[in-house]
Amino acid sequence: MTTPDRPLFSEAEVRALLERPEGQFLEFKSLWDRSVDPPRPVDRRSVRDTVAEYAAAFANADGGTLVLGVEDDGAPSGHRYPADAIEDIMAVPQRRLRPGLACPWQRITIDGHDVLLCQVPFAPEAVMVEANGFPYRTGDRVIREPQTVINQRKQAYRRVGYEARFRPEARIDDIDLDVARQFLSRTVYKDRSAEAALESYGLIVRKPDGLAVTNACLLLFGRAPMARWHPRAGLRFFRVSGKDRSHGTRRNVSQLGRIEFPLADAIPEAHRIAREHIRKSEKLHDLFFREMPEYPEFAWQEAIVNAFAHREYEEASREIEVWFYDDRMEVRSPGEPIPPVTLDLLRKRKPVHASRNPLLVRVLADAGLMREEGEGIPRIFEEMEESFLHEPKFRVESGEFSVTLRNEPVFVGADPEWRRIVQRLGLSTSQKRVLTAHPDGFTNADYQRLNKVDRDQAYQEIHEMVEQGVVRAAGSRGRGAVYRLAPDLHETRAFLSGRVSKLKAYLERRSEMRNADYRELFGVTRYGAVRELKRLVEMGYLVMTGERRGARYSASATLDFADS
Repeated sequence: MTTPDRPLFSEAEVRALLERPEGQFLEFKSLWDRSVDPPRPVDRRSVRDTVAEYAAAFANADGGTLVLGVEDDGAPSGHRYPADAIEDIMAVPQRRLRPGLACPWQRITIDGHDVLLCQVPFAPEAVMVEANGFPYRTGDRVIREPQTVINQRKQAYRRVGYEARFRPEARIDDIDLDVARQFLSRTVYKDRSAEAALESYGLIVRKPDGLAVTNACLLLFGRAPMARWHPRAGLRFFRVSGKDRSHGTRRNVSQLGRIEFPLADAIPEAHRIAREHIRKSEKLHDLFFREMPEYPEFAWQEAIVNAFAHREYEEASREIEVWFYDDRMEVRSPGEPIPPVTLDLLRKRKPVHASRNPLLVRVLADAGLMREEGEGIPRIFEEMEESFLHEPKFRVESGEFSVTLRNEPVFVGADPEWRRIVQRLGLSTSQKRVLTAHPDGFTNADYQRLNKVDRDQAYQEIHEMVEQGVVRAAGSRGRGAVYRLAPDLHETRAFLSGRVSKLKAYLERRSEMRNADYRELFGVTRYGAVRELKRLVEMGYLVMTGERRGARYSASATLDFADS
């Protein structure tokens, strides 16, 4: 147990800490057993076991803060232990862990309750709970990892830990303290001086000969020009006219801008520029198609901030690049994922924690610019799904990691005519939504995903569509069973798909058409043309004037809006 020269946190900072959610760097633990009435104190041995577990888990990851005497929601609830029991609890990191940890502790009274805070440092080697293995912190969970795996991560960080190295030539005057103060005002250290807040994060360290400045501090808040501290720490934007890049005389690439600010300013500026160049497109929202950004805002923002937070800064010849194509957006950053992060785990949305730049990650997460590790990638998947877009794609190539977001919907065939037909059906919004998104057939799982319902509710609502004759009963049973349009509805969709776009193009060139013109356009007989023209009039696509052989057909307002 160690007691710092000054408290870890002020009362205001503790209150701010308790308002934050638990995550990679923060854990709350109640000291009351609420399974009984009235609640009673948690067994002392159990408390000591908990402290050992979480202290080792934080140390094996990137460090963190363990708060005892509060509920899961951060509400202070204190304890009822005597002084000797508290001393035993605070001694656990040194007594029960191998190797022992010197963790600073603080006791503070909040709303009349005694709260204990333990600041757990990053450990250079794997820490074991005596006779109970090696816990590891990932997100807001603790898992077990082999000692060799944890040490491999720590060795990799020591080998490539660019951010934690001190810059011998840098002084505190090389840090823009005004930028740092404003940026860190979003953290629990908002009431401290800029220097004190930087020291609390380990971005600067006091030494006998003065303050030592880390590369992470310079990346976040270094004074211009940034090239003094890193020649390629910024970001460039490009626009490609089309879906593929061309070179030479057919070059179709233009540079949209370049950012060379410290990260505290570069990330908000990157978001501003990206927002200016993300176009609007027609997306399915709720039921109807509406003008929306090409990509969900959280998805592209998280991709950009992750690039800044996780890139390999040891690589000084390349910078982050954002490419806008007609059909996609790519965010590319130097460096491959570090073990145990793999492309397969990312694609499976598995929570996995490994930091190349834990100092940067912690500051950016505390400031609210990024999700703590393990949360951001799954959320990107969710945002893309909810916008009916393809899932994000990840690629590693030539020492570069890229995230691709596509702006094309996951479904095809939802043309304006089909949407108009669906809207006229006597169905619920959920039922119309699945027909709009999957006109060629859908499964129970498709219905669940689109409408956020369970399997039984999806089955019930699909069965209603079968009874109304909108879709056919699935030909087979089981999870892969596909429900397809009833024959008459399928025929209507096929008829309109084959007629409306050509009719519109024809009537945009000429004001009206006759039966003979229709026959020539679609290759049908005279009587076939009569039947189809009558059907199009009844459906509201054409307006007929005259009778019999003198009949003329012009576009209605419905046809004017088709495909628009």
